[in-house]
Amino acid sequence: MRVVAVRGLMTGRAGTLCAVVLVLAGLTGCGTSTKGAPTTAAPSSAASAATSSANPDAALWNPCDLPDSAISAVGLNPSTKTKDIADTHFDGWKICSWRSSARWYTLGILSGTPSLDDVQRRTDYEEFKPRTVGTHRAIEFLDVGDRDRLNCGLAVEIPHGSALFRVLTRYEIGKKGDPCAELSRSVDDLAKYLPS
Repeated sequence: MRVVAVRGLMTGRAGTLCAVVLVLAGLTGCGTSTKGAPTTAAPSSAASAATSSANPDAALWNPCDLPDSAISAVGLNPSTKTKDIADTHFDGWKICSWRSSARWYTLGILSGTPSLDDVQRRTDYEEFKPRTVGTHRAIEFLDVGDRDRLNCGLAVEIPHGSALFRVLTRYEIGKKGDPCAELSRSVDDLAKYLPS
């Protein structure tokens, strides 16, 4: 799946949504497989029970399970929590995002199967810096072409893949701080909730 966007068109909620869609679209390109089409309706509970053992999402950590108290403590507004992307679930991913209380950025967390090596092989990311988050290996990265450094990413190794934390500047408000500093502070505080 290839998605092309013009930064100037990214405004308001649509801009934040578009940025998250672009991130996810790029992440789905990490492997050679294209299996797993988006779905918009949940299967019936009987079907869910019958297929739960085959569900590729079952083993993934769910960032939407973070407690509201933890979200508030890192400066995010729990009432702005958004699950998935545009109410669309993508197989192999669990996604949640929140707007900062300062309102100038959104923190998105994507939990999926790509390894840190997969993330580091991405050609649309650059300036990789090894980090440690709690007891987890991690890499910080920037987006290629983001000359104004409006966004920052951090991939953290967890069981069954990685958790990608992304600070995305809300273009209609503009950058009011350092996205990587905000990201680092938030991830360090949320590290205790990551699976080991």
